[in-house]
Amino acid sequence: MRRAIAILSLAVIATGSLSAHPHVWIDSRVEVEVSENRIEAVRANWSFDPMFTEMIALDYGRGQSGEYSDSEIDSIRRGAFENLRHYEYFTHIELNGRSVTVDSVERFSARLNSDSFLEYSFEVPLGVPIEDGTTLKVSMYDETFFTDIAYRDDYAGVYGMPEARYGKRLTRERHSIPIWGYMTRETVEFVFEVD
Repeated sequence: MRRAIAILSLAVIATGSLSAHPHVWIDSRVEVEVSENRIEAVRANWSFDPMFTEMIALDYGRGQSGEYSDSEIDSIRRGAFENLRHYEYFTHIELNGRSVTVDSVERFSARLNSDSFLEYSFEVPLGVPIEDGTTLKVSMYDETFFTDIAYRDDYAGVYGMPEARYGKRLTRERHSIPIWGYMTRETVEFVFEVD
């Protein structure tokens, strides 16, 4: 009897896993900070769905006119962001074909935008030189598929050196995840030019 209950329990758990779907939706934009022929950092800008926005508002308030104080931002970072370090902050970077581990981020910020949706921004420091043909790829996704991240229409930009020469493109790849099934991964690719 115990064995039958155990098998039934596993079947229910497995069935629940197979029907997993996102619980949080993020619209993302990537910006690359460039200075003196160096890629200094990759900045992520995330805009959240109304439900997650309300969850954060219930736990941390709405700030003053949508702007959080430094202590409120620190509370949000510790309570509703820092755990993502276990998942490389859903940020996957490849530089010239080599994977870059994202184990820390800087300049985390949180605010409510003009539509009253929660926004996070944070930077992944890189500090690497740019050579002609340097290729930087940035994907943002959650392997567990509980968070769906898609790039916005204005998906990427470069700042710091307006004269920086680069090309960019957005690609989509269908990827199979064990248990969850298929998901679409979006990747922004930058290719830099140096004289």
